[in-house]
Amino acid sequence: MGKRITVVGAVLVAIVAAAAFWLLGQLGRLIEEALERHGPPVTGTTVALGSANVSLFSGEGELSNLRIGNPDGYSDGLAFDLGKVRIAVDPKSLAGDVVRIRSVVVDGPRLLAEFNAEGKNNLRTILDHVKKAARSGGGTATTKPDSAGGGKKLIIDEFRFENAEARALAPAFNLDKTLKIPPIVLKDLGAKQGGAAAADIANQILKPVVEATVTAATREYVKAQRDKLSDKAKDRLRDKLFK
Repeated sequence: MGKRITVVGAVLVAIVAAAAFWLLGQLGRLIEEALERHGPPVTGTTVALGSANVSLFSGEGELSNLRIGNPDGYSDGLAFDLGKVRIAVDPKSLAGDVVRIRSVVVDGPRLLAEFNAEGKNNLRTILDHVKKAARSGGGTATTKPDSAGGGKKLIIDEFRFENAEARALAPAFNLDKTLKIPPIVLKDLGAKQGGAAAADIANQILKPVVEATVTAATREYVKAQRDKLSDKAKDRLRDKLFK
């Protein structure tokens, strides 16, 4: 009898180990599906990920070619080209309702801070959509979580946004300038709530990123407006003098 219990126990351990191995093996695909499926309703734009490779054992890995498109009414450029994003997930948390991400490092991202003819900004448009999704419960847990992990909540211990550049663009005022964005470090995202929905996490991350980028771009935008108005005033004066 004891031998039979030992055999059954060994079989159960093997099944659990195989299931855990399969889950970790599918993690990259699950991340990719989750971003591309649940990202657009949160940002209001296209979201694409080239690939996600995560270690079976450490939970550490990299997301490649993560890109967020521009909203309607702006150019065809990318609002965010995040390139490669390093992540470290706690593998033990994957089976639960709250996935713990130890760190996210976005190193060398490229952003587009574009002002349209009405003076509205693309990044703020995206942020407003994310805020709306967070208020309406977008990305919150569902009664029937799908295979892409839509029902999961998240905790991110540390988020780092480093070596960022933003292109300030305003065709109406001949503005096209590349700016450096200071580093942004955020900690314990979603921790107070015991896990937050994807839209809530996106809002907590995007707000300081967008604020820093738009603040820097707006300074250039105002300067470009002033320069153009000054040029127009000079042209009017020249016309009067030489009539």
